[in-house]
Amino acid sequence: MSASHDLPVDVAALLPPRLASTSPLPGPATPRASCPLPGGAVLRVFDAGDEVLVAPLVPGRGSLRRALPGDGAYEGLLSLLRDGRRIGDFVPHPIGDPPEASGERGIEVDQSNDSVVVGERVVVKVYPRCAPGPQPGLDLPAHLAEVGFSQTPGALGALRWEPLGREPVLLATVADFLPGARDGWAWYLELVLAHLDAPDDPERADAALAPASSLGGLVARFHAALATPSSVLGARPVAHAGAGALRAWRRDAEAMLDRALDLTTGEEGARLAALAPATRGAFEAFERVDATPVMRIHGDLHVGQVLRWDGGDAIADMDGNPLAPASTRAARHAPALDVASFVRSLDHLGRVAQRRRAGNEDLAEAWIGRARLAFLAAYRAGLADVGHEGLFDERLLHPFEVAQECHEYVYAATYLPRWLPVPDLALPRLVGDGAREGGSP
Repeated sequence: MSASHDLPVDVAALLPPRLASTSPLPGPATPRASCPLPGGAVLRVFDAGDEVLVAPLVPGRGSLRRALPGDGAYEGLLSLLRDGRRIGDFVPHPIGDPPEASGERGIEVDQSNDSVVVGERVVVKVYPRCAPGPQPGLDLPAHLAEVGFSQTPGALGALRWEPLGREPVLLATVADFLPGARDGWAWYLELVLAHLDAPDDPERADAALAPASSLGGLVARFHAALATPSSVLGARPVAHAGAGALRAWRRDAEAMLDRALDLTTGEEGARLAALAPATRGAFEAFERVDATPVMRIHGDLHVGQVLRWDGGDAIADMDGNPLAPASTRAARHAPALDVASFVRSLDHLGRVAQRRRAGNEDLAEAWIGRARLAFLAAYRAGLADVGHEGLFDERLLHPFEVAQECHEYVYAATYLPRWLPVPDLALPRLVGDGAREGGSP
């Protein structure tokens, strides 16, 4: 390692700026290991409380700073994966034959991880805050590839830190870059805004509604693929959870509500507090279910995870719920949780459009209701087509939706404060006078 890598680390380099500004470190950062990268950068890991911080670093003015696109650190990570040789406790896990590529550019979307496109061929993702234990970002892509589900970026490999006596930590992954890819918060929002701009145009109305149906079918195929046996997930990927698990889900939901109440201040906090009794009451539905199917799920499935690219639509980002402990992200859960998360995101898409087109609130509300019904109908039909209709327990849809809205408040406070108006608009319709039951608007 060059002498420059012995420079001190700027504290600001321990987290990307967007995370450092909203989410303080869980404890003092203690350096644990360092891996030199081809090209001159270095990857370092730090212990901070129960978390592991991951920082790609390059020399700055008197200290090491966090690498930016163009500094070569992400090219170095790709080269390390291609080489495949272990460096100390840093272990590459290539899948297939990762390509050689050079040139870096960032991905300008809100995210809790650092993703950089290298050579317009691959996406290298670094996990700034992670924890030891199983990680879905490694095994789910491998499973999907084995069972032939192609509507996801192809996995090319991962880098793990595997110190003796500790559970491995997933530091980075590499996947195929999808040319022309745009996430659903971009491409689908454009269609909804176009509909609100011309409410009497039937073509724009159809264009804004049609993706809801196609996405319902896509999620059904995705869940069917996750329910398929493989060498990664085993011969019996679907099991059943009993009353104990359902009680635990209720406790988790109530804890998320309590956290949202603690973190949400001002007028939004007052409105949330007023809705808290009805919100908490929705969670009673968990204990009216005695057993339900469980399997590996996406865990953070929303419209933004659907990339529309030159080859169609693809589900991305198998890392799971960014607010959940790493130890739980690889656990089996109810497919209804993914469904609830997705229909909530359609609602949120409509809320964003509603805020951008003041005066069209009724039209936006009508689109939300129609899109919800279209997605759910296509999802049910898609599961039935492949004999997996039993995966979806509709009794859990509403309580999971309410829990998801609590998650949105916490996400806004933790990562993205400007997101707060969205759950502030959505939750009253879900548990207040305009509440929906089951799959009906």
